[in-house]
Formats: sequence, structure tokens, C-alpha cells
Amino acid sequence: MKNVLLLIVAFLISTATFAQSPFKLSREAEERCTQITRAMAQELRLNEIGYIKLKEINRERMLATEEVLENANGNADLLDQQLKELAVAYDQKVTAFLNSNQLQAYANYKKQPISEVKFIAVSKDN
Repeated sequence: MKNVLLLIVAFLISTATFAQSPFKLSREAEERCTQITRAMAQELRLNEIGYIKLKEINRERMLATEEVLENANGNADLLDQQLKELAVAYDQKVTAFLNSNQLQAYANYKKQPISEVKFIAVSKDN
């Protein structure tokens, strides 16, 4: 009974958090974010709170990536530098809430070849 109540409270909090989130993605980008987050959460064996944190971090990165792509104005060096900075910031945010086993799983996840569900930069072409 206690677990059911905790699950309901977590759901209500997450619903309120997502509804108030300043990060708005297109429907397609939101679906992609959910797909990526689910795959990562499974790979990293995250609980519900970890999933919620990861989804918000993924959402932030997707929006920031879109912004960088829009503002690069064809400057490949600037684009490369800003995308690297985003990747470093993303890694710091993700690793901040992972335990040691999850950190190892995340390191292994990053070494895997890019697949359909791994995080890649989102552009208007995708």
C-alpha cells in the first residue's frame, strides 16, 4: 500500500513538473526524447525518479542543440565547439545523480555505436 501511494505521489509530482516545464519541444522531438530516455533508463536501470531527471536533462539538451544549430550561421568551428560544450554539460548533469553501477553502465552506453535510440543532435531535418 505504501508503494502504491508513493507511486501515485511521484506520478502527480512528475505530471505537475512536466506541465510547468519551460522546455517545449515539438511533438516529434518530444517522442524522440521519450524514446531515447526509455532506452537509456533501461540500459542504466533507472528508477522512476531517475527516469524523470534524465528525461528533463534530455529535453534540455535537445532544445539547446536546436538553438546551437540555428545560431551557428554556417560556422563549423563554432558549431563543433558549442556541441562539445553541450556534451560535457550533459555528461555532468547525467552523472551527477547516478550510482556507481549506473555510472559504469553509462560509460558502456556511451561506447556503443550510435543506434536509432541513442542521443544524437536534433535538427529540423530529423
